[in-house]
Amino acid sequence: MKNPTRFIVALVAVIACTTGPPSASAQTVQETYLGKLEFQGQTITKETAELLHRRLLQQRATQLVTWAMPMMNFNTLYPAMLSNQKMTENDVFFSLCDGYDGVYPYMTANVTTPYTIAMSDLSKTGPVILDLPAGEIYGVVNDAWMQPIKEIGSGKPETLLLLGPGQKTPEGFNGEIVQSNTFLVLYFYRALGTGDEATKLRTAVQAYKLSEAKNPPKTNFIKYAPKSGDKVELNTQPRDMRFWELVNEYVQREPMADRDRFFYAWLKDLGIEKGKPFKPTAQQKEILQQGLEVGMAMSQAISFNKTREMFPTSLYGKDSGFEDAMAGMNPKIDMPTYSQFNERGSYGFEATTTSAGMVSRVAGEGSAYLGSYYDADGNALMGGNHYKLHVGPNPPAANFWSVTVYDIENRLIIRNESRRSDRSSRTEGLIKNDDGSVDLYFGPTSPKGKEVNWVQTNKGQSFFVYLRLYGPEQAYFDQTFPMSKIEKVK
Repeated sequence: MKNPTRFIVALVAVIACTTGPPSASAQTVQETYLGKLEFQGQTITKETAELLHRRLLQQRATQLVTWAMPMMNFNTLYPAMLSNQKMTENDVFFSLCDGYDGVYPYMTANVTTPYTIAMSDLSKTGPVILDLPAGEIYGVVNDAWMQPIKEIGSGKPETLLLLGPGQKTPEGFNGEIVQSNTFLVLYFYRALGTGDEATKLRTAVQAYKLSEAKNPPKTNFIKYAPKSGDKVELNTQPRDMRFWELVNEYVQREPMADRDRFFYAWLKDLGIEKGKPFKPTAQQKEILQQGLEVGMAMSQAISFNKTREMFPTSLYGKDSGFEDAMAGMNPKIDMPTYSQFNERGSYGFEATTTSAGMVSRVAGEGSAYLGSYYDADGNALMGGNHYKLHVGPNPPAANFWSVTVYDIENRLIIRNESRRSDRSSRTEGLIKNDDGSVDLYFGPTSPKGKEVNWVQTNKGQSFFVYLRLYGPEQAYFDQTFPMSKIEKVK
């Protein structure tokens, strides 16, 4: 062969003409966490693109659930309070909530201490004035995202004016302006101490509309004491389309925070847009419900299974079985380099309201909250089983400690035949061991001779517990006080 190179080139040309370019319909498959994604060459197929559009909306709906958790708490709490106290959104009133029935409707409420709670939609009432007396009352004013905008606790007389977005301070007002970024606000307090003084302080605060300031009416304090058969509205986030209806109510009522612009874009794709009616299509309803179901499960995962990677300071000790219910949260949302998302979603799933005192790092001040959600073997705490929790001697609480049992489904104090949900260092007749430690028991029936140390649980219902330390001492902050896991009694 005189020129082999020319022969090879010619042969390649013949083959190319015979076979032609690769088929435009050649399918390739990419394995992903969503399953198989199909391509034609490098182009995604129409069918796969359609699938991914749906997955995109499902993922966004799922993450919107976690985003909405803190706001959803107050947007369920407010209508629950109005319904339970038979009041309207134009009324200014305080709800007196204490005892087994009085605190039941509200998430992870504590039976040991009484609450005095008020909420107002300032777009309905207009600005509200609070007159605080001298004395030991401690509380907070929160905006609609459970963010503290005023801590109550100076011990001195104060006059506060609660203003919503765009509402103006009247000329000559003599007091402190508390400017809220949302119209919905919560203001609550506790009167510390005991006896007549604390009882008197509890109803010594005055609250009234600015429009009534020249002749303030007597403040309405309503004892919440439901009777048998009364309808009770709960503070728990709904698990149906009512969840998204409440999100829409918030979007329509409140101004948009700059940090939420992208979330509002996601909501728009799902049928929720400011200034427009919420009329989701059948497909949007289906996607919203699917996102809600997974979003609630994810929110529970980050709330009840905190990790050091997500929450570096949330796990107490090396392997105690207890977690900081506050998830290492700063009560303020916006940090210097980011806005809190995980912390507020975690806490918002299981609890309501925040204040500086709840995350105090000063020994002997504020309070601390430790949650336990599984037994020593890593299994769910089930109401049909029997468990024991050993609380060591001298828990690091300058004031007192308490352990409260909540149902998982609603995050409310457990309802049972014995009509009690907690035991504390203030429990009359609490049985202590020789070293001062205490063994507490949870189960459907009481251990013989230890009834006073027992909280009844219900078969078929899972539960979790909070250990509260009032006036947490240094041993808590140093994590040197040993916490024990909840053990199943076999």
